[in-house]
Amino acid sequence: MDLSRYDVSQMKVHEYKTLIRERHLDTFGHVNNAQYIILFEESRWEMITSRGYSLEKVQKSGIGTVVLECSVRFQRELRLREEITIQTKVKSVSKKILTLQHLILKSNGEQAAEASFTMGCFDLKARKLISPTDDWLFAVTGL
Repeated sequence: MDLSRYDVSQMKVHEYKTLIRERHLDTFGHVNNAQYIILFEESRWEMITSRGYSLEKVQKSGIGTVVLECSVRFQRELRLREEITIQTKVKSVSKKILTLQHLILKSNGEQAAEASFTMGCFDLKARKLISPTDDWLFAVTGL
C-alpha cells in the first residue's frame, strides 16, 4: 500500500492529556529533555491503543511501528504538576514512511514543545519495513 495516496489534512488529530510528575523533573526543577521523548511515546501508545492497536495486537500480529528519526524543539519549560495536552497528527506521508507531529500545549494554550517522528510499519519477524496494513494505518492516521 502506498501511503502517499492519502490526504494528511483529512487525518485525525489525537489529544492526550497528562500531568507532569516528579519523575519527569531534572535538578533544575523542570522537565528533563529525555522525558519529552517518553511523554511523546506515551501519547502515541494511547493513540494507537484507543484505535484498536494495543501491545497485545502488536505481539500477536508481529507488526508494529519503528521510529526512524525524531527531533524535538523545546519552547517553554514544563514544571511540576502542570497539566498538558499532547496533540498528535500526521504531518507527511510517502510510500512506506510517515511523519507524526507532536505538540505539547500548556493549560493556558501556550506551546511548550514540538516534535517530529519519522516512522514506518515494521515486521517484527522479518525485521524490516513493510507496506502498512489497514489496521496499522487506521491506528496511526485515524482513517
